[in-house]
This record gives sequence, structure tokens and C-alpha cells, in this order.
Amino acid sequence: MSLKPPVHRGMKELDRSAFTLNLPVVALRVPTKSIGMIKTDLANDVLRLPKLRNVIDDEGGNKTHKMVLLKPEISLQLEQASERLQSLIHEHKWSMQMHSVKVGYDSWTADDILRAILPDSSQAPTSYEQVGHIAHMNLRDEYLEYKSIIGQVILDKSSTVTMVVNKVDTIDNTFRNFKMEVLAGTQDFMATVRENDCVFRFDFSKVYWNSRLHPEHERLVNKFAQGASICDVMAGVGPFAVPAAKRGTLVWANDLNPASYAALCDNVKLNKVQARVQPFNLDGRDFIRQAFEKYIAQARPIELPPISKHSNSKTKPPPPIAVVSRSFDHVVMNLPAIALEFLDAFRGLFYRITGNAEPDRSLNLPEIHVHCFTKSEEPEKDILMRACRALGYPEDKYTELVADVHYVRKVSPKKDMYCLSLQLPESVAYATDSDM
Repeated sequence: MSLKPPVHRGMKELDRSAFTLNLPVVALRVPTKSIGMIKTDLANDVLRLPKLRNVIDDEGGNKTHKMVLLKPEISLQLEQASERLQSLIHEHKWSMQMHSVKVGYDSWTADDILRAILPDSSQAPTSYEQVGHIAHMNLRDEYLEYKSIIGQVILDKSSTVTMVVNKVDTIDNTFRNFKMEVLAGTQDFMATVRENDCVFRFDFSKVYWNSRLHPEHERLVNKFAQGASICDVMAGVGPFAVPAAKRGTLVWANDLNPASYAALCDNVKLNKVQARVQPFNLDGRDFIRQAFEKYIAQARPIELPPISKHSNSKTKPPPPIAVVSRSFDHVVMNLPAIALEFLDAFRGLFYRITGNAEPDRSLNLPEIHVHCFTKSEEPEKDILMRACRALGYPEDKYTELVADVHYVRKVSPKKDMYCLSLQLPESVAYATDSDM
């Protein structure tokens, strides 16, 4: 039997008392000392509902016995009861009687309640992204007239959510944030999130954060070896930059959004990686050009403080981390809607910095990690061709690129997110003015 709450189709103002149900169940009278065995051996026969006790006091007040409540589909004739239950009752001559259980709002899930309210009972909008204490929903149009009651039910059913919001427009490609409305709870957009052994704090209404990208953040950061140098062009609040720095890399991190930049600076201090992260607040293309020029001009090696570990005073401190590469080892460009377009900033970049069209083989070329969307049925080819166009690289030679196209996640039924990891071609890096 699948228990369901009373149906109140079309309810828009939440009345919790309307979802109370008096449920008749069989109560099994057993010795108190047998309770542990019954809960183990008869787990599939015992009533299980959230916030409801399935063992109650004996109605006669006898402390040597308890009443165990069975699932509602089990009758006094033991229909639907397990063979083990039937055997124990026959062996011990346990008595049974009917008992009425009051099942209230607290015992139903959010899915149960919303299916009893919304016009279409076959589905309920209970999925959301949790960002700290915030439940972030993206309600379809048909649910908007029920948005307040949906928000309240979600708030009630999650012990870690104190505010429910709904996205009301698409992501702004300039600052990567979007408008949202509060559906339920106390308005407080300052979120604290823990990810990859780091703490991130930010105003969710002003910056971009997606908890579903946690695996991608971790995957990419794990590519960065200790002592590597990272150029994070669209760093946001630091989901790549901060954990990379904690691993012992040098990071120059940039974001155009002033709120993201402020949160990035805060998170760098919060995670105590100030000596390994240098934040910037520039346009992405300007940052690429300026960062490479300034970084290449610096003397080597660059010394970073070692990764601190708890040790006693007698232990010799570890040596500093040496960054020896003359150019950035990795570039991260996490702005999927338009990041591929920013690859044009790398065409002729090393020619302009060195003043020489002949490649300087002592100057390493970076591996560029670009996040992007595609709707193509041939995603790898589509992404590589678009990268070629931005780089000014021959499209008919896209298969010659040293590249990997990694699937990240499905964004919508017809749109997927990928990460292109591309070794910057020499012919692009040292392209002269006549080549452009």
C-alpha cells in the first residue's frame, strides 16, 4: 500500500492541518524484551513513517509489554504479513488489535504534499539546487501560480534550508548572475558553501554559483600539479582558484563582476591562500594580455609558502614551493556561454610579448581549459571548429589540435556543457600582424 495524504487540488495557501489522516493499523502486543529482535527480524512488517513512533506503550499500562505498529496493508488475518511474522505470532501467541494512528503534515514528504495540491498529480517540482542555506528553484511557467505554496513546502521539509528562491530570468552573460524572487523564508542571500576542502562565502543574488559543478571543479583542479602556475580568466568567487592554491599552485585569478571580485578576495583570505592567489578585476581579454606579459617578465623561480601541515617544533619545516615555468602552465576560462570567443586573445599573444615570430622553445605554451555549451549532434567537432575560428586556426585542420573534449553535464534537454582542454598551438601564439 502506498500511503498518500488527503488531496486538496488547487490549494494555494498552505493549511498544514488539511493533510491529517487517521490510519487504522494492526498493533501487535509483545514483551518489551523482544522489541529489538522484532525491529530487526520484522523490519519489512513494521510501520515506517517519518516522525511517527512504531512502538507505543501498552494500552493496559503494563510495562512488561509494548505495542508494535504494523504496516497498514497487514490485516488482523495477517494478509500481506511475512512468513516470519506469522511464525512468531503462532509460536508466541502474541495478541493483535486495531489501532488508529494520526498521520499529520510532518509525516509526508514534499513530493507527497505537492502531488496532493497541484493540478497534475503525476509530477511535482521538488528538485532544487542548494547553495548554503538557500534552495534555488527554476519553476516552469505552469507552476508559477503555485510558487508561494511550493516554496513553503520545500522550506518546511528541509532542515538545512532557511530561504527558497526562484530564478526569474536567464543568466546575464556580463556578470553571470540572474534575478530571483524569494518564495519562502527569511531573506538572506549571503551564502556559505563548503567544497573541495575550501569555504566559499558570497552574495548569491550578485554572483554566479552552481553546486552541480562540484565534480567539474574537482576534476580540473586535480590536473594542476604542485608548483604549477594558473591563469583563471573568469574566476567567479574562486571555485577553481582557491582549491588550486591550496594544492600548492600559483594562481592569478580575474573576474569582471565587482561582486565576484570582492567575494574572490574574501575567499582567498578566508582560506588563507593570499600568498598564492593574486586577484584582478578586469575584462577577460585585457586580463589575458596583461597577465601573460607581466607574468613572463617576472624572474624565476617564484617561491610560494609550503603547504602547511601540523608538526612539532622539532620537525624541519618543508622547503618553499618553486614555480619555475616561464609562462602560465594552465588557463581556465569558465564562462560557458561565450568563453570560446575569448580564445582570440591568444592569437599573436607570444609574438607581441617577445617581439619575435620565431617560437622561443624555453617559453612554455599553456594548456587552455575552456567551458562551453553545444547543441550539436557532433559535439566534439562543433566545439573544435568553433575554437579554430576564435583562434584563427585552419578549420580543416581541427583534428590536428592537441585537445580533449570532456563532457560535463546536461544543461537542458537539447544543450550540454563541455570542457575543451587545448594546448595552445605555436602557430597561433606566434602569429604575426600579417597573419591576422
